[in-house]
Amino acid sequence: MRVIFMIWLFLAAAEAQDLNSKYKYILDLYNKLNSRANLVDINQVKSPFFIEKINHSKPDLTPLNLEAIIQNRAKINSKWYEAGKEYGNLYIIEIKNSTASVIYDNRQMDLKILESSSSVEVY
Repeated sequence: MRVIFMIWLFLAAAEAQDLNSKYKYILDLYNKLNSRANLVDINQVKSPFFIEKINHSKPDLTPLNLEAIIQNRAKINSKWYEAGKEYGNLYIIEIKNSTASVIYDNRQMDLKILESSSSVEVY
């Protein structure tokens, strides 16, 4: 049994020495190369992955001002809108006595009639 172990140990050492010399040969070849990639070359390589650019700036949205309400219509920013209809990125959900529920740029808002200094009363 000892003889078999000794033979195995000898063969394992010989194989390890052979692998060591192979790796040394490869490393020597690598070190002899004059042209290696530097950081500038590496930074110029394009990514193989699709990178979506996300615009974090908020879109230029005009503030909504509810100016008047008559039945199922609301005057917002000097334009009349009807409840239940979509106008571009503005959707009028519901119109009540002094409020209008809208979806503006995928955000739900409740608009209230602005107080004015005139003597007009809203019923």
